[in-house]
Amino acid sequence: MTLKLIIINMLTLIRVIGTIVLIPIYQNYGGMYVGILALICYLTDSIDGILARKWGASTFFGALFDGVADKLFTIVNFIVLYLITPYALIPILFEIAIIVIQFLKFALKLNVKSNIIGKLKVWILAMSVVLTFLVSDVNSLTILTNEIREYILGISSKTLYFWLLFPSIIMEALTFISYVLELFVPQKIKVLVEEQKELKMPKLKGNIWENFKEIWLNPEFYKEHKNDTNLKDLKKLS
Repeated sequence: MTLKLIIINMLTLIRVIGTIVLIPIYQNYGGMYVGILALICYLTDSIDGILARKWGASTFFGALFDGVADKLFTIVNFIVLYLITPYALIPILFEIAIIVIQFLKFALKLNVKSNIIGKLKVWILAMSVVLTFLVSDVNSLTILTNEIREYILGISSKTLYFWLLFPSIIMEALTFISYVLELFVPQKIKVLVEEQKELKMPKLKGNIWENFKEIWLNPEFYKEHKNDTNLKDLKKLS
């Protein structure tokens, strides 16, 4: 199990590394190369999730690491895209707003797992981001015919980038709205109607590393408590 956890988290680490090198690669090599990097990193997001489920190796640490890596990678992608088009500022603002909403849910001991809209958003964003990077450097895309390149170059850059990023903007807005509704309506009703499930910590052993493994790196603990609404108690681990 330890090897599987390492493999899964190393895949997530690729996105962290990708986040660090995105700007230098764009500045030195252009949109095509950063688009390819973004595609590879987005694929790791899918692969680590598939492996975690297949191997039964999902943990709270992995879920947290994956979520933070996703947010950082997404925001930095749009920061780089902002160097290409000002429309990229809109998804950045939505991402920040979504982070604020998630922190509010966490503070209120509500579940902060991504919903179906949030998960779909990741794929829409991936396609939108990668395509925008590639199109911004269309002359380097030698796999395209001259006719296709000339057609793309003939479109107003303002119009082109707007429609490439439009799906991302829509999904960001829908995700934000869905999380706000979860904050003020469904979760609140659930807490009022049902007795909140207590988070049962495993018997701690006194050793900080052992305690960390029992809670944050324990797939069984994650499986039992992943849908609990009071996971704020995890931060009490010391």
